Amino acid sequence: MRIEDGIIRQLTTQEYQQLDIKIDAMDMFYRSDYMGTEIVLILRAITGNEISPEEYKLIIKNIKDRFLEGGFSDIHLLGLILTAVPERARRLYLDDDDHFIVDLRDRRLIVYENQSAYFAKLVPIIENIIHDEYYSSGLDQKGYRRSHNTHNHKIHWVTLLNTIFIVANIILYILVHHTVIFGESVYALQKGALSWYIIKEEGEYYRLLTSMFLHSDFEHLMNNMLVLFFVGDNLERAAGKIKYLIIYFGSGIIAGISSISYNMIKERLVLSVGASGAIFGIVGAMGYILLVNKGHLEDISSRQIILFTVFSLYGGIANANIDNVAHIGGFIGGIILAFILYRRPKRAKENEA
Repeated sequence: MRIEDGIIRQLTTQEYQQLDIKIDAMDMFYRSDYMGTEIVLILRAITGNEISPEEYKLIIKNIKDRFLEGGFSDIHLLGLILTAVPERARRLYLDDDDHFIVDLRDRRLIVYENQSAYFAKLVPIIENIIHDEYYSSGLDQKGYRRSHNTHNHKIHWVTLLNTIFIVANIILYILVHHTVIFGESVYALQKGALSWYIIKEEGEYYRLLTSMFLHSDFEHLMNNMLVLFFVGDNLERAAGKIKYLIIYFGSGIIAGISSISYNMIKERLVLSVGASGAIFGIVGAMGYILLVNKGHLEDISSRQIILFTVFSLYGGIANANIDNVAHIGGFIGGIILAFILYRRPKRAKENEA
């Protein structure tokens, strides 16, 4: 077992929860209570050149921003850098956060003097693992052994339909906002946006679909695509392509109907765009599937789904321009569709002797 595996195991026993951030060289763990939120980011910078300081700083900022948006407060982050070249890895050190460097080649923990005492409790735990001969450095003549077999991690390639949806949303955003193929961006959004009044008067029901692939600005697009990237491929593998397709479009349409019904009752003449109704359906469906599978499936857990939902709902409540009715409608629609379509795979029975 490698030093990295031992550290991950100890973090788990310390009640840290793992979040899959889809970055090959990183693992992220967090725990939160009334005293605040602790985030431990493990970075494998074996040569020290795997990531630039600018990229690392941006990742740290995005992680902390997402937690803040989710209502977490008093956030403390520890960057735990695993390396064979500590003098290069040192350049990734950020003054705003705590950082420990695990020198795999010389089997030592480097903690600089200006660190806070917040993560001091982890120092003896990590040092014990480093000095324990049971744990290997993971280094050999070919470099760093990246196998995660000791804690049953599996590598999953991105799935076809989920990737197509992400690419389609990005391409349409570029075409609408940065070309004149569909005319001026404002005109294009108006032609495809969801509006109960136009649907009722003009019969333009196609808007229930087109609105799902339009986004008002880049931040709107990226927020939706990040959630879809994190959750969508898991759902597609769990449910299969056809059922995933039904859940995606079904949830999006249910979200659209919920939105226009509410706005029609309230007599609100608004235009709505975005894939978030369908994405909330994906999240709701994944939540149901996790419930059926006792809280865990592949590399995603019910705790992660709850975290995604909290992030998204909090963002909707905090922003008056967010169509929360569509979000709720899509979420409920996803749960209902998953209940109808999904069946937990049966385990093969062992042959009797």
